[in-house]
Amino acid sequence: MRLVPRVEQVLVVLVYSAHVLLVPGTKVEESFTLHATRDVVVRGTSRLAIPHYDHAEFAGAVPRSLIPPTLLAILSTPVLDLAKRCGAIRDGLDAQIIIRLVLALTSALALLFLASRVRSTYGGRTARYLLLLSATQFHVPFWAGRTVPNMLAFPIVQVALGLFVSPPTLQALSRPRFETRRNILVGFALLTFAAIVIRLELIALIAPFALENLLQGSVGLVELAVTGTVSALLSLGASIGVDTYFWQQRETWLWPEGYAFWFNVVEGKSAEWGVSPPLYYFTSALPRLLHLSLIPAAFSFLLDRRSRRLLLPCLVYVGLLSALKHKEWRFVVYVVPAFTIAAAGGIVGLGAFTASPRLRRLALLALVGANLVLTALGLVASSQNYPGLAAVTFLRSSHLAITSDHTVAKLATVHVHVGIEAKMTGASNFVLLDQPAQARAHLENDAAPRAWYLPSLSPSTSTVTPEIVYSRLETPAFETLRGLARSGEFDYALVSAAAADDEDDEAASAPVGTETLYEAPVFAGFDWRAVLLRGKVGEVVRTKPAVRVVKLPRSDRA
Repeated sequence: MRLVPRVEQVLVVLVYSAHVLLVPGTKVEESFTLHATRDVVVRGTSRLAIPHYDHAEFAGAVPRSLIPPTLLAILSTPVLDLAKRCGAIRDGLDAQIIIRLVLALTSALALLFLASRVRSTYGGRTARYLLLLSATQFHVPFWAGRTVPNMLAFPIVQVALGLFVSPPTLQALSRPRFETRRNILVGFALLTFAAIVIRLELIALIAPFALENLLQGSVGLVELAVTGTVSALLSLGASIGVDTYFWQQRETWLWPEGYAFWFNVVEGKSAEWGVSPPLYYFTSALPRLLHLSLIPAAFSFLLDRRSRRLLLPCLVYVGLLSALKHKEWRFVVYVVPAFTIAAAGGIVGLGAFTASPRLRRLALLALVGANLVLTALGLVASSQNYPGLAAVTFLRSSHLAITSDHTVAKLATVHVHVGIEAKMTGASNFVLLDQPAQARAHLENDAAPRAWYLPSLSPSTSTVTPEIVYSRLETPAFETLRGLARSGEFDYALVSAAAADDEDDEAASAPVGTETLYEAPVFAGFDWRAVLLRGKVGEVVRTKPAVRVVKLPRSDRA
């Protein structure tokens, strides 16, 4: 057994971690799991605490299971405790990064397990190429540490896929050895849990893999049916029990994924979020996820029976999901590891087919080089997409943590309204509520306890900060600067720059007494002409104002 990790294994862990550290902000699609994880860690799971959970106020279009956030909280709590003891947590953003790192490393370890199975089936060179290609891709490493439900299911899918990749044996496929059958059945049990609890669309992946294994004689019909039924019933019971409790359903039982399936598929409500062409996954999503890796994957599919066994169920899965009107690349991200395995095998096969190790190495370098360029561009663009985080950071560091002779610092409480755009682009509960050691913050009508992982309050003689009360209330009166100023309830507001500009267009000036302190930008594209025609590399990234930090006129209240 090898005790020293290989270079490519270390690279995967470092790359997955780097994506979290380089872009620490989060977006609205990550908020449910992120905030639920914080609620479990900070508030606990008692019945009295649950009404104060974030989802009690912002439930979303459909309920989601609290099992994944609870598991993530359990994994993250010891790491948070260790980080606190080491003085590594200054504020909530650090805690948010740690939780995201835990998720990213879970996915990285699942990939390493998959690579170990590939090593025993395809060979060591294919396993190394799999890790190199996976580490240099953009989408999967970037999203591995993001708390969307798809990426919570992703590590489970990788482990299941590794269990499906069975090493060759001397026995006939019609009577595979017990260990192989057991691994395959465990893989189906894991996929069933992920489908029932996290993402029900995975049933469309289970079905073709089950049919493929039945046709190959890798497992028997009875043992597969028993495994699927037992794991489905256990997963369903766990989801109904846990989620009925967390969602405080007193009259009915709740199965979140079943509810979401009925809402999105049966009632067709998912189409309200957009409709894509039938071939979107094949012509746009997969090429964007895999880029040039599709070429050696196709080569391997044609020449290698192992790759065909791996990719055919994945292609059927993508085809089944193509029947739905609403499509997102995240719905098919689960097939990326299988295609990457095929791509790695295709590169190795190219060298064997042409008897040219040099051609094999050139193909690998070309794919890795293309991946690195696209990853660099993706990181540059993505790092500019969290203006809500930038706005909160500016407000906290530049206008609330100031010397005691300043007017604002003398206020006992500062009220800040957080607009929809800021909430959607980085102003998470970790960022808003978990302030540095000298500050206190809480949501309006919810004076929650200070998070235990933060440094102890230590008032400074040189710096005094007021208590910050954040309001996330979404009412028509608070949709405009005039409404916010007229209410007299807030000292500052984080508003959409586009909405504020539209408001200014309708009147000659902004409300009297308002002052724009900062405009947080968002990515607006690349200007390649700045480099090609003017030679100005620093101007290649275009941005536009997204979230505006506005100081509002003081009301009569103290």
